[in-house]
Amino acid sequence: MVSTTDKQVSLGKKIRAHIELADPVTWFSPAIITICGALATGAAFAWDSGLAWAWIMLGALMTGPLGTGFSQSINDYYDHELDAINDPKRPIPAGLVTLQEARFNWMFLGAATFLVSLVFNNPWIVFLAVIGLFISVIYSKPPIKLKKNYLFGPPAVGLGYVTMSWLAGHLIFAPLTWASFAVAVINGTIASGMLFLNDIKSVEGDRRLGLKSLPVAIGLRPTLIIAYLTIGISQVLLMVLAFAWGYYWGVGFFLLSIVAPIYSQIQLYQEPSQRNYIRYLVASNPFMVLTQVVSAFMVGGYFN
Repeated sequence: MVSTTDKQVSLGKKIRAHIELADPVTWFSPAIITICGALATGAAFAWDSGLAWAWIMLGALMTGPLGTGFSQSINDYYDHELDAINDPKRPIPAGLVTLQEARFNWMFLGAATFLVSLVFNNPWIVFLAVIGLFISVIYSKPPIKLKKNYLFGPPAVGLGYVTMSWLAGHLIFAPLTWASFAVAVINGTIASGMLFLNDIKSVEGDRRLGLKSLPVAIGLRPTLIIAYLTIGISQVLLMVLAFAWGYYWGVGFFLLSIVAPIYSQIQLYQEPSQRNYIRYLVASNPFMVLTQVVSAFMVGGYFN
């Protein structure tokens, strides 16, 4: 690994590297999910209220740039040796930030997440923030390092990124309901299935460093089957809920979300390459986002 003590790094590059440690591309999903949690409160969320939108944007800041940024930053800190193999352009192995600077990065983001959670004056939101930070730590930090084992890694991410963000968004405006909790868990399970697929990208580095991801443990194609089933069964559960609640248009949407990516799923199974993985993401990701929005509309009682 190249250290920043070995070369001069300009202030602009240093700032960009600190932002990159928090991995901005990962902020959008938990931020959107937080908004979905708010939508799931139904009439408690006032669409025409600037104050309501200010609260939800603060919640999205907490779960997205701050909370998720913390999880990404601390993961880079403890995974810098793995990144030197799988992604050497990341800020630490590239020598753009030192380990000490990276440590300051995630400590700042973690403290900011906690402080923002206090603003909502709701102990459950503070509890979710603390648990989310704790999960992020044990996901990346030895000796527990949940990501080392496929039984705990993807579910931890699904729970932290999706389920807890949804719950936080809901709790900003109203007490939690069982319907909202159930849909939050189902959406978190879908995210876990996507994380099983994501492990395919880093299988070589995981194998060399002894990380027991699902592709390392059972192979690429069995991993794809498990991921497809995890996502598909979760979508079927949402379809059943839509039918039970009288959202027949929701049934149609969830059925489409299952059928539309099938061709790209078959391609990826036949040839588990990076190209086919990207094709699958292009085919499925729009449905994943819309699934969250549609399920929020159902729980919130919209368009029925």
